[in-house]
Amino acid sequence: MKDQPKRIKDVIGPIGTIDKAAILKQRAVALAARQDKTEKESQSIEVLVFSLGSERYGVGSETVREVCPVRQITRVPCVPSFVMGIINVRGKIFSVLDIRRLLNLPEAKSRNQEKVIIIGFKEMEVGILADDVLGVNHVKISEIQQDIPTLSGINEKYLYGIASDRLTILNVENFLSDQSIIVEETV
Repeated sequence: MKDQPKRIKDVIGPIGTIDKAAILKQRAVALAARQDKTEKESQSIEVLVFSLGSERYGVGSETVREVCPVRQITRVPCVPSFVMGIINVRGKIFSVLDIRRLLNLPEAKSRNQEKVIIIGFKEMEVGILADDVLGVNHVKISEIQQDIPTLSGINEKYLYGIASDRLTILNVENFLSDQSIIVEETV
C-alpha cells in the first residue's frame, strides 16, 4: 500500500492546499519504474565470438581466460571422444575439448587454423577448440531467445540462447558444471 501512487485527492492537504512532497514522491516512483524498464532493455553481455564450421558461437567474456593457437595436443588414452587431449600453456596443463561432439555438430573438414579458447568457471578450466576467433560483441540480453523449440536433448543444457543475429551463446557455467565432462578413470 505504501508504494502505490496516490490519487490527486490524496495529495490535497487541509483547506485545499496541495502536498507538494507527495506529488514529487509520486513522480519519482513513476520515473524510477520507467528507468528500471529502460535499463533492463539496454543491458548487454560481452561475448567472445568464434566459429565452428559455418556457425558462429559465443561465450561470455568473463569466462574466457585466454585464446591461443593450437600447438601440439597430446592424446590421452581411455577418455571420451570429445576430449581431444591436453596442452601445455606456459607450464599449465589444460584438457582440450571438441565441443562439436558435445553439441552433435559435424566434424571439422580442416584443422589447420584452429584456436584453443581457455574458459573457466569456479575451479574448472578447460580449452575448447574453435575454427577461428572472430572478435568480441556486445549482445543485448533482451534480444536473446532462450526458449527455442528446435533445441532439445544434450544441446539445450549447454546453450544460453540465440541472439537476433543468429549467434549461439553457450552457457559456460552449465557446461563446466556438468559431471558428464569430468573424466575420473584410472587405467
